[in-house]
Amino acid sequence: MPDPVALFLAGRISAPVALARLVLDGASDAAIAARLDGDPGAGALRLLWAERREAVAALRTMLAQAGVDHAGSTDPAAVAALFDRAVSRAPEASVAAWSLGDPAILAEATEELVAWLVREALIGPDGDVLDLGCGIGRVAAALAPRVRSVLGLDVSAGMIGEARRRHPCVPDLRFAVTSGADLSALSGGAFDLVLAVDSFPYLVQAAVAEAHLRDAARLLRPGGAVAILNLSYRGDPEADRADARRWAAAYGFAVIRDGKAPFRLWDGAAYVLRRAR
Repeated sequence: MPDPVALFLAGRISAPVALARLVLDGASDAAIAARLDGDPGAGALRLLWAERREAVAALRTMLAQAGVDHAGSTDPAAVAALFDRAVSRAPEASVAAWSLGDPAILAEATEELVAWLVREALIGPDGDVLDLGCGIGRVAAALAPRVRSVLGLDVSAGMIGEARRRHPCVPDLRFAVTSGADLSALSGGAFDLVLAVDSFPYLVQAAVAEAHLRDAARLLRPGGAVAILNLSYRGDPEADRADARRWAAAYGFAVIRDGKAPFRLWDGAAYVLRRAR
């Protein structure tokens, strides 16, 4: 995998993402310190490392205790159990390791994501949104004042419990546990946007991603869209683009965005598939 520090120095990822990747790659404190001290251009990253040492330790503990695996193939029940454990230990880090458990970093990234959805004309006051893999509800709650309704789904009952605890009285915002196999339980023609923020990689690993795209085509109104932010963790953008094109052709979508990373803070790659009007 590419060196996170080199990617940071090239301006391709932010400091929080680079530091989180070092941790996810298994680098020890000593290895991180040596890598950063060995590069004179990594000053901002060294400063973040110095400020967030306790957060990094907490992130390591959460990853170890929850058994988070971004590469393994697993089924929805295993993913649900994994995130039940993760959210009980570090709610912010459980939905975005690169937040380093900092609510302020996660809030800033959420604002950037909502602004992108507005620019892409994917949300509006008359729209109904399905937030697939909603986690602790941070995106769903941010969208709720801007749209008609939001339904947040997650395979993790622990995540849904945390989302409901954090956002108990937001009008037209609901949370529910989903099977993770597909979206067949939902009524057709009920949504204008199906949004998947860093949840699709787990569907790809569990071999249920296409079933969700098939059902999304049924759930969306004419002109509606699927926005996938990170399609997989395979590290193969061409394979991701090929899958997006194949699904679009099979289920009546046009590919509007095909994997560029539009954000400053987070390196999520954006795929947008839109139904014909």
